[in-house]
Amino acid sequence: MFKEIFLFELKYRFKRPATYLYFGLLFLFMFLNIIYGSGPASEKANLNSPYAISQMLIIISIFASLISSAIMGVPVYRDVEFGTKDYFFSFPITEKGYLLGRFLGSFVTLLFVCFGMVLGIMLGGILGPLLGLAENASRFAPVNLWHHLQPYLLFVVPNMLFTGCLFFSLVALTRKVFIIYSGGILLLIAYLLSTVLTRDLENKNLVDLIDPFGLTTFNNATKYWTPFEQNTLTAPLVGNLLYNRLIWTGLGLLVFLGVLYRFSFQRFLSVKLGKKQKDEERPTTRLSLADLPVADKIYSSSIFLRQMFSQAWLEFGQIIRDPYFLAIMVGALFFLFTDGWFGFPTFGTPSLPLTYYMIEVKDFNYGLFVYIILIFYTGEVVHRDKSVKYNLISDSLPVPNWMVYGSKFLAIVLVGFVMANLVIVSGVANQVIKGYFNFEFDKYFTDLYLIEFPEYIELAMLAFFMHILVNQKFLGHIFTIGLWFLLGSIQSFAEINYNLLFFSYFPNYRISDMNGFGHFAAPLFWFHFNWLALGALLLVVGNLFWNRGSEDAFKARWQLMKQRLSGKSYVWLTLFTVLWLGASAYIYYNVSILNKYVGIEEGREQGSNYEKKYKKYERTPQPKVIDVKVNIDLFPNERACDAQGVFTLVNKTQVPIDSLHLNMGSPIAHTDIKKLTINGIAPKIILDDKVLKYQIYRFPKTLQPGDTVKMEVVVRAENRGFENSGLSREIVENGTFFDLQIFPSMGYGGDKIDSDKYRKKYGLPEKKYTLPTQSDAFGLSTLLFNDDADLVTFEGTVSTEPDQIAIMPGYLQKEWTDKGRRYFYYKQEGLMDLFFNVCSARYVVKKDVWKAPDGKEIKIAIYHHPGHEKNLGHFIKGVKDALAYNHVNYRPYQYSEMRIIEFPRYAGFAQSFPNTVPYTESFGWVADFSDPNDTDYAYYVTAHEVAHQWWGHQVCPSYTRGANQISESMAEYSSLMVLKQEYGEDAMQNRLKYCLDAYLRGRSNESKFEETLLENDSRSYVWYDKGSLVLYALQDLIGEKNMNKALSDFANENAFLEKPPYPTSGKWFAALRKVVPDSLQYFAEDSFEKIALYENRITKAEATKGKGNEYKVKLTVQAKKLYYDKQGKEISTGKGRDYIDIGIFAEEGKNAKGMKKKVPLYLKKHWLTPGEHTLEFTVKGEPKKAGIDPYNKLIDRISDDNVTTVEGL
Repeated sequence: MFKEIFLFELKYRFKRPATYLYFGLLFLFMFLNIIYGSGPASEKANLNSPYAISQMLIIISIFASLISSAIMGVPVYRDVEFGTKDYFFSFPITEKGYLLGRFLGSFVTLLFVCFGMVLGIMLGGILGPLLGLAENASRFAPVNLWHHLQPYLLFVVPNMLFTGCLFFSLVALTRKVFIIYSGGILLLIAYLLSTVLTRDLENKNLVDLIDPFGLTTFNNATKYWTPFEQNTLTAPLVGNLLYNRLIWTGLGLLVFLGVLYRFSFQRFLSVKLGKKQKDEERPTTRLSLADLPVADKIYSSSIFLRQMFSQAWLEFGQIIRDPYFLAIMVGALFFLFTDGWFGFPTFGTPSLPLTYYMIEVKDFNYGLFVYIILIFYTGEVVHRDKSVKYNLISDSLPVPNWMVYGSKFLAIVLVGFVMANLVIVSGVANQVIKGYFNFEFDKYFTDLYLIEFPEYIELAMLAFFMHILVNQKFLGHIFTIGLWFLLGSIQSFAEINYNLLFFSYFPNYRISDMNGFGHFAAPLFWFHFNWLALGALLLVVGNLFWNRGSEDAFKARWQLMKQRLSGKSYVWLTLFTVLWLGASAYIYYNVSILNKYVGIEEGREQGSNYEKKYKKYERTPQPKVIDVKVNIDLFPNERACDAQGVFTLVNKTQVPIDSLHLNMGSPIAHTDIKKLTINGIAPKIILDDKVLKYQIYRFPKTLQPGDTVKMEVVVRAENRGFENSGLSREIVENGTFFDLQIFPSMGYGGDKIDSDKYRKKYGLPEKKYTLPTQSDAFGLSTLLFNDDADLVTFEGTVSTEPDQIAIMPGYLQKEWTDKGRRYFYYKQEGLMDLFFNVCSARYVVKKDVWKAPDGKEIKIAIYHHPGHEKNLGHFIKGVKDALAYNHVNYRPYQYSEMRIIEFPRYAGFAQSFPNTVPYTESFGWVADFSDPNDTDYAYYVTAHEVAHQWWGHQVCPSYTRGANQISESMAEYSSLMVLKQEYGEDAMQNRLKYCLDAYLRGRSNESKFEETLLENDSRSYVWYDKGSLVLYALQDLIGEKNMNKALSDFANENAFLEKPPYPTSGKWFAALRKVVPDSLQYFAEDSFEKIALYENRITKAEATKGKGNEYKVKLTVQAKKLYYDKQGKEISTGKGRDYIDIGIFAEEGKNAKGMKKKVPLYLKKHWLTPGEHTLEFTVKGEPKKAGIDPYNKLIDRISDDNVTTVEGL
């Protein structure tokens, strides 16, 4: 009977609409992803590359486990539900034939459904170039059948086999249908939870093996693939990936075979009977109907209202007593807890469990579970009476629809309330266990009860409405999920992000210690009010469609709905419609009238038009600023400011200048020029483009070469109402931070579109570089970070609220209060680049002093939020040690003060201005540095930003390719040297490996091409990570003193240049190369002028004990160097020798800070030719580990095999 059951199952499945709905959903999702160019690959990787296909199929197969539970869990239960199990003994059906037939029929159906993903990708790859929706047809490779089938066979089939066996077996054993989706949800929770728990494991082999879906395994195997490799290579079925696939496929089959072996019809058909109680055996006295009490029949709204709440509590009680619900809640709570425990590291260092962090855990993956649970339990509640056949009784009771209907909806609302409170339970538990007791329940309650809980109610409203409208449980699930999928797809694929068009969407927000909920309260209130009003309208309509009786066809319910319409119904429909439309109108007024909403596509069009219209002015001669005087009045409570600037301009060119080009790049939404004069005269305006914010003025008198004028600009910058999205972070009630962009800048403001795929779409030429060549005259005469000036003198006055401190670069000359406002006057010493900031908040100031070797005292001030005192010592030490290293090794610090200033976490960076470094509140102030092995990034990043006072402010690079290495690579190198000085070389490997990993990942996501260190102009992974590694390795090769002497000479020659040519990376490299001996010139050439990566490895390490404490150690190592082109394609291998560390180490030790460090028994450099080498050493002490380039100083593609355990003989 196996064949008959198998074929019956197939025929049954392929007649069911759900099969094609699942297939269509997966097909459509993949098809849209491909044709709209939304795959996971970088811009230079093909959308249908084998890498992109594999990544997409694995990720969707994880979520397809929900579909797997629905398909594989149903076949056996169907016989229970429809009673066909009672006929099994009357037919010659074997247990194994029955189970195998049901299983294989369902599994083939599941594979068919999942093959929709492959067909969607294939058809998208064929039609994508023709439809032109992905902006760049060249990103579609010719369709390669194997590139589609290989990941399907390698990942999708095993994943579905594992989940299919699991769900089929569970239902066969338990005969409970609810496991169909509760099991799917629990599996999804367990998987995502495991990814959180395992991401910090050092044993990457274990992490690879325990991932049931193979996503982590695939990512680890391909994480450093370049775009070229992503386009050409399929997933390598070797090593951990092979073992992973065998383990989880075998485990799934093992579970199924176990059920197949144990399954019997007798057990499957058995009925559990309750135990007979003694009381049941006692004779009972029968009562007549006349003996029953007479009930008063009261039909009033108040009674029905009380019954509704009572019934809601009963419905809710049924849900929370369900063991599957409890299991899901426990899983969700554990998931929240672990996300909160591990969820906020920076550079691998955890943060303190602040309340806003504990709240934000809900925005990780928890929201997905809330959404799924609300949908599925809405289906259970709405259809429960029908599923247990109770509806035939309940529907005949003399109660109004709204009583039953409302009770069920309130039960789901209570479920949402429970899920909102789980966030509090998880957060407080995390805080208590970590010894943090500043719970800030006001933040918990505000966010979870006034922001998050209303969102859950909105989700429940829509799910309720959809289930009532569809009137079938599983179809209700599909249509509700489909609707959310549609909304998300429109946002993602059509790039429409207007929140008013998407139910339950609202602007993003962020909680800050400094600014609380700040300016986000108003938009959150109005959006939630809007969606709750619309949701209430849907509930009223749903009440009219509520099904009572056995007639459930839509046509019949439509007729019934029209009959139910009454005066009260019209009142409620009108009320909620008016509230909804009124709120929508108010939101529209704020978003689109008070503020000009610019869509994603419109923004790109504006960027394209800007370039097409005004790029011709890119090198139009403009005067340069030489002196700046500003007066800025801040109004934090109004989120506005008035700014006046007097700029002294000089024509430094050799030609007359008759016009002034201004562009307004202020990030503050409404920034208007109120006054503009040249030497007191208003210039004539020639062009005023209010859309693209570009203006051209005629100078009252043509500026001849060398002429000087004073330009006065008065601007008003303010925020009005609220916008569709964005944090609008610049002027806030407590924590204002903006820079000179509040004033207009001169000349063309740079290209707005960098992506080649969009440039091609809008008819713009391909953009290979942002900066000109190192020989370009314009680039050499212009500074990298500001083309409006060379070096300037600066002073400014800033006023703010009386309880705030306002800060600018320079030294505070005077402070006073006038008319309830607090004023600060700053003046900078000497020259600086035109780069200033304005900060204002209710600060507490921590002061200190660093004394230079020459006796000069440098004042240190840390402006921070009250309550953020915990890590102040880390910042101060970072400032002192960075000042000491740079001052001694390069040249003296140019100022007598250094300030660190905290600003709200609406942005996540630190930025170095002259003697002033604004620093986001989420970056070090609230870090947990209790473990000395965690990166002290407050210390490290502070050292980096302080180093910019030399590299960026003293030595100002030119506007040429490679010049940013003089700023960023040098600042990063300097901070690494501060760490080395503080912690010792033997504790540096973790930081070096972090840089190495960041560089390799960066090049794998390259959107254009990788350039050499000397020519790189815009790739941060090159100037930060590769640059710092190369410079660190170079000083290790030639000696720190030699290296820093060359850098000092370069700095002294190029510091504070007042006229061009400004320094280039070529000039910087030439200074370094002078101190590199001939034998090591190969390294300088490979590192700066080429793209070279190593693949060094140790294959064997053996030790034999000798006399006393001596050990003879034999190492087998391989040396290999590869050269790549700019696209990441291997072009050749190294032929010459390389000077590489060979190390043998004792048991790991600790330095004075308590940090883990390597304990070298032997560490020296060896000249190694390409190939395998056997090296023998005698060391004193027991060797534990050994390796080649053990500290990761070189750029090695696979650094994990550089060190191995020494085996004893």
